[in-house]
Amino acid sequence: MLTKRNSWLRAGVLTVLGLGLAYGAQSFTEKEEVKIEKTVSRSLDDQTWYNNELINSDPTNPANYALTPKFECGDDDQEICSIKAPDNGSGQPDMSHQVSPGVTVEDQIEDAVSSSNTNTTVQAFRSNQ
Repeated sequence: MLTKRNSWLRAGVLTVLGLGLAYGAQSFTEKEEVKIEKTVSRSLDDQTWYNNELINSDPTNPANYALTPKFECGDDDQEICSIKAPDNGSGQPDMSHQVSPGVTVEDQIEDAVSSSNTNTTVQAFRSNQ
């Protein structure tokens, strides 16, 4: 009877050791590399951007715009005050976004400057003071 107990005990210990070795060996095998790609979050929803440069600023330069205005828009048509455009992913308006086929935000800004009229992109003008 004593040898039967010992053989069961040995079999149990060997089984546990075997499972431990198999699990340990698996941890050393080569796993498929998991790649994490950084993506830029970009909203395609139009937001209102305010031109915060006062005098003779380039209205097509996205760096001149912010989501909060420094100056009030007015009725004068000398300089662009606010536009509607999606974020380019860097906290600036996307000037290359197509408003309609073949027409970008930048195109509409240039049209508004030359005609002194608002459009779907250019929302308001102000005096260049």
